[in-house]
Amino acid sequence: MDLINTYRISVGLKALIKTNYISYKAEDHNKYMIANNVINHDGFDARYIDIKNVLRATGMGENVAFNYISAKAVVDGWLASPGHKANILGNFTHFGISVRPDSAGKKYYTNIFVKI
Repeated sequence: MDLINTYRISVGLKALIKTNYISYKAEDHNKYMIANNVINHDGFDARYIDIKNVLRATGMGENVAFNYISAKAVVDGWLASPGHKANILGNFTHFGISVRPDSAGKKYYTNIFVKI
């Protein structure tokens, strides 16, 4: 989270506000990806509807990743990808993140960006 906010500030954007509810949703998605051995955005629409209803969100984006060894590595990977970078630079106000290892120790990452 700090790396993402540091980057946003460096390009003239406001820092995002960490929101536990969003992080819980990111954690749920990581658990799903681990249980199903997939990397995807399955259930994105349901997560968005839930966050919209609970937090009155008006927009949402999501980045996922797998098997990066550090927070810096995953953020660098997202910044090197136009779609992921667009979410980091997006017109969002809040965010949540989850990093969860599978049984082999490989990390799954879900970062949800929300405009409230």
